[in-house]
Amino acid sequence: MQVASANGLGRANERLQFQWDEGGMVHPDPARLRFTPASDEAFTRLFADAAAGSLDVMTARELEQTTAADLARDEVAYYLSCPGERSWWRVAQTHDGEIVGLAIPSATPTNRNVGYLAVLPQHRGHGHVDEILAYITRFHIGDGARRITATTDAVNTPMAAAFDRAGYKLVEVRIDLEPSQMH
Repeated sequence: MQVASANGLGRANERLQFQWDEGGMVHPDPARLRFTPASDEAFTRLFADAAAGSLDVMTARELEQTTAADLARDEVAYYLSCPGERSWWRVAQTHDGEIVGLAIPSATPTNRNVGYLAVLPQHRGHGHVDEILAYITRFHIGDGARRITATTDAVNTPMAAAFDRAGYKLVEVRIDLEPSQMH
């Protein structure tokens, strides 16, 4: 770390890689939420809304350089470029239609992946993260996935705890190093 810092790589982000394997715990269908499709425009708005107060390191860093709307457009473009299908994306909402978050099951070249999930700021702390993660996990299992991967930042302890509660195992800790000054 000292050598990296001395060579201009002074920003570090500890990333946690989680994995669910076939035969692992499967939570029941989420009872309080329903999951519905939505337009790219709706997802862009939700990404922007979810950025407020996010514990994701890269989201916070991006918001130092750009607006939440621009960040959201970039996130939608990124997930559209991933191997997962756009038709998998869902908005999480209460049975009376109040939107509480979003679920983007995705894929990597080798595995199914949690992709992106978020709880909107005004709904955080009410257990919705567990239901959204259960939905994504069950979605992938229902489509035959034998392994599901997921990544979060170490500082995002609520998300790491949700993975643990859902039966995902911590399989890797990675330190991402970046230049001290982003251009």
